[in-house]
Amino acid sequence: MGSRTRENEEESVRILYKPAKQIVILDYFQFSKDTLAQMFARIIQSGLPIMGQWAEGVLFVHFPLTPDTNDLMENYLKGKIFWGSVNFALMPDYAPSIKVAGLEVPVVDVSKHPILREAAVWLKKHARQELF
Repeated sequence: MGSRTRENEEESVRILYKPAKQIVILDYFQFSKDTLAQMFARIIQSGLPIMGQWAEGVLFVHFPLTPDTNDLMENYLKGKIFWGSVNFALMPDYAPSIKVAGLEVPVVDVSKHPILREAAVWLKKHARQELF
């Protein structure tokens, strides 16, 4: 009775969720689904990992800038994130992977992630329909 367990002695960790308030897309490129899949295949064949993200009828991959300068870090801490580029294609229906050049490229449904879903909505709004 009077003995305290380690569990009681430790203070609990406070978790603070502070999502991004703004994403700045420096450049974006729209491709046909087949062309984007071929680009994914070339990246994989070069030895780099890649995974497609899908939401709101858009297949995309983004390349964020690492906050490795004072200016980028200051913006990052304020909730402003920079994406150097985004490559995307319209893909109305979700599929867990796309097949190209004998490879299977994984695709993750990110539609429940509020920030990535909003990015997909923005990309879809700025898409040229004739590439679809």
